Amino acid sequence: MKQQIKTYTWLLMAVFCLGTFLSSQALALTCKVTPGKIPISLGYHGTKVTINGEGLNTEDVIIQIYSPPSEEHLKYKGKAGGIFWMKLGTMVFENVPKVYLVYSTKDTHELLSPETCEELSIGFDSLKKKAVIKSKLKNLDRDKWLKEFMKFKKVEHLYLEQSGIVTVDPATHTYRVEIDWPFEAPPGEYIVEVFAIKDGKVMDKAQAKIRDERVGIEELLSHMAFEKPAVYGIIAIVVAIIAGFGVGMVFKGGGGH
Repeated sequence: MKQQIKTYTWLLMAVFCLGTFLSSQALALTCKVTPGKIPISLGYHGTKVTINGEGLNTEDVIIQIYSPPSEEHLKYKGKAGGIFWMKLGTMVFENVPKVYLVYSTKDTHELLSPETCEELSIGFDSLKKKAVIKSKLKNLDRDKWLKEFMKFKKVEHLYLEQSGIVTVDPATHTYRVEIDWPFEAPPGEYIVEVFAIKDGKVMDKAQAKIRDERVGIEELLSHMAFEKPAVYGIIAIVVAIIAGFGVGMVFKGGGGH
C-alpha cells in the first residue's frame, strides 16, 4: 500500500512538472516576420513588413531591427584655404549598423532607463556611445559629427525611432506592427529583436530575421558587376548607346512634325 502511495505521489509530481513546463513553453514570447524574405527586383520600391507574436504578458513592447555593425564612409566639407567650400576628406564611422529601426508602444526612455538601454543596446543614444569615428580632421567634434551622421541616415530612411505604433492585445497576449520597409536598405540579413517590458524591466525577449535579397535580373547584374566587371562594362556601354539612339529618334521624329 505504501509503495502504491509513493508511486502515485511520484506520478503526480511528474504530471505537475510536465504541466508547468508546457505552460511556460506556451507562454514564451514569439516573433514572426512576414515576409521573411524581401525580393529586390526591377521596379522594387520597398514593401510592407508585418511583425507579430504571442505569449506577451506585458502591455509594452520594443522592437528593433538592425544589420550587423560595420563601417560607413562619408565625405565631409570645409573651407579650402579659408575661402571655398569643398569636400576635404573622408570620415569613417565604425561599429554602426547600416540599418537601425526601432518601434515601440511608448517612447523607449519612458519604458527603460538609459543604463538598461545601453546594456541591451537599445536606442540611438546607445548606438552613439558605441560608435567610433576615424578622421584626419583636427579637433574632431564627436557629438557634432555623430549628429550629422544620424541626420544623414534618417534622411535616407535607414535610421528610424517611432513610438506608439506597436499594438498590444492583452486579452490574447499578442502584439503586432506593420512597417514600411525602406527600399534604400542594402541586400543582407537583418536581426529583429522584440523586448517585453514591464516596470522598467525586460520580462521576455524573442528574435527573428529578415533577408533582403536581389532576384532575377537585379541579381544577375549585381553578380556580373563583381565577378565579370569587363562584361558588365560592355553591356552598360551598349545599353547607353541604344538608349541614346532611342532618345535621338524620338526627338528627330518630334522635330519633323
